[in-house]
Amino acid sequence: MRSFDSLTEQEVLALAISLEEVDARIYDDFADGLQNDYPSQAEEFIKMRKEEDVHRHRLLDLYKSKIR
Repeated sequence: MRSFDSLTEQEVLALAISLEEVDARIYDDFADGLQNDYPSQAEEFIKMRKEEDVHRHRLLDLYKSKIR
């Protein structure tokens, strides 16, 4: 396993993008599980998922700008 310090800038960005995707999926899973009994809480997780999408898109744009 490599240390975090040994990662390139592109690798750090790729890792961050991946983690944003994982977080979004987790929030979707929570929202799905809460939807029937706790719809307002489910909606909060949906909002959090959308926020993760914004983060991911920003990181993707940054990643693309670095590889050009």
